[in-house]
Amino acid sequence: MKRILAIDDNKINLQYLQEILCRHFSDYEVILSLTGKEGIKIAKEKYPEIILLDLLMPEMDGFEVTNILKNDEDTKRIPILLISALGQDTDIRIKGLNTGADSFLTKPFNQFELVAQVNVLLKIKNAEELLRKLNMQLSKAEEQERRRIAENLHDSLGQTLSIAFMNLSSLVNENLSPDIQKKILETSDIIHKAITETRTLTYDLSPPILYELGLVPAIKWQLDQIKSASNIKSKVTDINSNGSLSKDIEVVLYRIVKELLSNIVKHSEADFVSVEAFIENQDYFLKVKDNGKGFDYQPKINVSRIGGFGLLSIKERLASFGGKLEIDSKKGKGTKAIISIPILKNNDYVN
Repeated sequence: MKRILAIDDNKINLQYLQEILCRHFSDYEVILSLTGKEGIKIAKEKYPEIILLDLLMPEMDGFEVTNILKNDEDTKRIPILLISALGQDTDIRIKGLNTGADSFLTKPFNQFELVAQVNVLLKIKNAEELLRKLNMQLSKAEEQERRRIAENLHDSLGQTLSIAFMNLSSLVNENLSPDIQKKILETSDIIHKAITETRTLTYDLSPPILYELGLVPAIKWQLDQIKSASNIKSKVTDINSNGSLSKDIEVVLYRIVKELLSNIVKHSEADFVSVEAFIENQDYFLKVKDNGKGFDYQPKINVSRIGGFGLLSIKERLASFGGKLEIDSKKGKGTKAIISIPILKNNDYVN
């Protein structure tokens, strides 16, 4: 059932809010909290659709509650409507919005204005949820197209080139002039190179090992390719994580790890990379760590790109599945990227 959370240290105010909300949003469960600390706990456990939050409260005011909720990956997308008698003060309203609140309502308020603001915020949240679902579907469709193209390259073009190579190679014999034999061999070499490049393109588009053996073996294969090309050594540790995620999620995680590894090769000057997969508290984790030159990462400032995605794009893609990305890096101390995604938060994530 959908929920609305109201936080206010005044019981009369809460009862008034409850009466209005129950009358106009009868299909929602209305949850009440008398303290900011309790309200934060409820928000993390119940995931309400919207939070109505009083500004002036003892111990923890609305600014602090908003800041905590908006900086938590699990609750940052819950709309917050700040309600305060100080709403006439422009500076207070600006501070509330800058802290992360989505809207501001001044006491005493008109109940129809409250209902209108709640409706607007719910519509925005529903639209954002729809966009995330569409993003998930787009990612799935993109991967299906990658796999279709890869299969066509392998089954059609790859086989055609292989037959052409064998037929051309069979023409070489003693009865041909040296010039013709040379041309045949040169052409055979070109076709052989095309076969190799087609095979490489096929694996880049959609590595069969990812679908046949799973995420961790595919990451090991990718690291082997990196070692062959750049001599970067690696270690992969898998702590009983096999079979924990659906194939769709494995594909998303593989693409992200591949981008992280590509960034390491291009920019880190590392000679060793470790990847660790494990499960903790119903979350699936992938930790990618290198011993390169590192950089001073500041989450609110750094928007540097990683391969073709960019940190923000990776975070948004993960957020579509309830996951998150954390970066820890300092100059001279390498970089650590931690990817996490819930296993049981949505049944679609589980095989």
